[in-house]
Amino acid sequence: MMKYLSSSANTLWSRFNFTLIENLKMKKILCCSFSVLLSFSSAPLLAGEKVDHENMHPAEQESVQRAIHSATGTITKVDEENRKVTIAHEPIASLSWPAMTMGFLIKSEELFAQLKVGDVIRFELVKVEKGYEITAIK
Repeated sequence: MMKYLSSSANTLWSRFNFTLIENLKMKKILCCSFSVLLSFSSAPLLAGEKVDHENMHPAEQESVQRAIHSATGTITKVDEENRKVTIAHEPIASLSWPAMTMGFLIKSEELFAQLKVGDVIRFELVKVEKGYEITAIK
């Protein structure tokens, strides 16, 4: 009977020891995997890459934002209260925009005074904080 108990205890100890060793191996594998994953995910932070967290796109450089784009279009609406003009414009290749109708800001009183619904204009625009602003009319 004693032999049976010691054999049974020995079997239990072997199973427990095997399970313990396997658990330790799994923990090592998980720790290594996590370390590798963490090192790859933190690489952009260590490289100093700037990220616009609000839009989750790389931050644009000031020179790109202030690029001047040219377009041709027909004025469809003049909003004097908000100093906006709606233009049905042709495609704008420099912005990869198709032809569409959209509103643009105009800060200059001189430019705004020139505009009438139905006029076909050639204009220049730049990116501003809230959309695009017309800076010149030709």
